[in-house]
Amino acid sequence: MANLLQIVCDHWVHILVPMGFVFGCYLDRKNNEKLTAFRNKSILFKRELRPNEEVTWK
Repeated sequence: MANLLQIVCDHWVHILVPMGFVFGCYLDRKNNEKLTAFRNKSILFKRELRPNEEVTWK
């Protein structure tokens, strides 16, 4: 147990930086999913889309 604690103390940067990157990517994707629920519903993009017209933003 003490050996594992020593490894974590010596290499915390190598553990926390990738974990922070992965967590940030996860939060970014969740935020994008939340924002796509409101796509074309704002005042700026309130008009109806024509047939075969793509969404205004993805």
